[in-house]
Amino acid sequence: KDLWCYSDSKTVIKLLSDHVNEWHHYAAIIYNIKDLLSRNWRVRLVHTLREGNTCADFLAKIEARNPEAYSRIAVPPDKMNLLLLADASGTFYSR
Repeated sequence: KDLWCYSDSKTVIKLLSDHVNEWHHYAAIIYNIKDLLSRNWRVRLVHTLREGNTCADFLAKIEARNPEAYSRIAVPPDKMNLLLLADASGTFYSR
């Protein structure tokens, strides 16, 4: 029931931690995430550098080019396999 969520966006962490104006462009999405975070578990939102989570950075770049508002990824994309292997082996990247 302990979950740590890492993000390279301080803005996202602030939006999820503070009150959000109901007229904010992404208010519905933010409220949905806040609802998930309020369930019976302990969630910690943590800022990390982009280099600290190359897998998340890779997925963010793919989704930035996606015209859909939401897409579910059940299996990691093929090009992500090496990043997952490096992450699992504890590879560090310099900034």
